[in-house]
Amino acid sequence: MRVLMAIDASEASRKAIDYVLQHRAMFRDVQLTCVYIDPPSALRAVGAFGADPGMPAVTPGDPQAMIEPALASLRASGMQFDLAIREGEPGPEIAQIANDGPFDLVVMGAGKSGLLRRRLLGSVSKTVLRQSKVPVLIVR
Repeated sequence: MRVLMAIDASEASRKAIDYVLQHRAMFRDVQLTCVYIDPPSALRAVGAFGADPGMPAVTPGDPQAMIEPALASLRASGMQFDLAIREGEPGPEIAQIANDGPFDLVVMGAGKSGLLRRRLLGSVSKTVLRQSKVPVLIVR
């Protein structure tokens, strides 16, 4: 089975990773690909100006450094994975990667997003559910 797991530095992402680690027997023979979608500059600017509490106040300099704690917990558990980092709107990008790639399942966390982000994009998990042709497991 080929699994695409959307990750970032959020608590929702942490819960998805914890779920996979707690249910390792179910994910034992998977080919895991982790994907981080770096939001476009317009969305990062919204967070930087404090206009939306759901967006980070600081733009991370290095996306891989930002998600390293999540990756470290996967590595520490012995899970093997590939990593993809892309830029774009997270929901549509995750769905596109799932649809284009040879994936059987998408795993992602669902968390709180700020009002402005929901108004502009809708929730990431809802967007992935609507646009993905691949089954989606949402961890809360």
